[in-house]
Amino acid sequence: MNHNIELPVSPDKLKELELGDIVFLNGKLITARDQAHKRIIEQYRNKSLPSIFETLKNSAIYHCGPIIQEKGNSYQIVSGGPTTSQRMDSLQNEVVDILKVRFIIGKGGMRNLNTEDYRVVYLSYTGGCGAIINKKIKKIEKILWSDLGICEAVYFLDVVNFGPLIVSQINGKSLYQEFY
Repeated sequence: MNHNIELPVSPDKLKELELGDIVFLNGKLITARDQAHKRIIEQYRNKSLPSIFETLKNSAIYHCGPIIQEKGNSYQIVSGGPTTSQRMDSLQNEVVDILKVRFIIGKGGMRNLNTEDYRVVYLSYTGGCGAIINKKIKKIEKILWSDLGICEAVYFLDVVNFGPLIVSQINGKSLYQEFY
């Protein structure tokens, strides 16, 4: 079944999803990889996490290290395919608790992601989508922590029809179960 979901999403909406469903997202999400996850945790613990992260409640994190092009005073993602999510596995549950996101987007699934009771849903994005992603991003709204490097910085994105994403882990079930 196909789902067109507005972000932020109502937690009840997650209960309509099943393994293998196709999802398209519209609204605000961020990109974040290893170093950004570590910094989110560190700054949260030090009570210095920027307040903009509060806007992500019931939204999504996209595991992505994009290729960025600067155009005057704005930026555009040239390519932005998913990165392997397993690298964030030891950090992800804590980041989900901190930011209260409902979707994790990446490739390959996550061995330790707690999806019980629809806490969070893992959505797989195929690696080849990187070249067309710029058509799905209306705007890069903010870039945070550029000192981490272009691929590790956090990009706050406004997206439209972001997908197709496959529901791969939900409510304790996983399409990747036999591989773990």
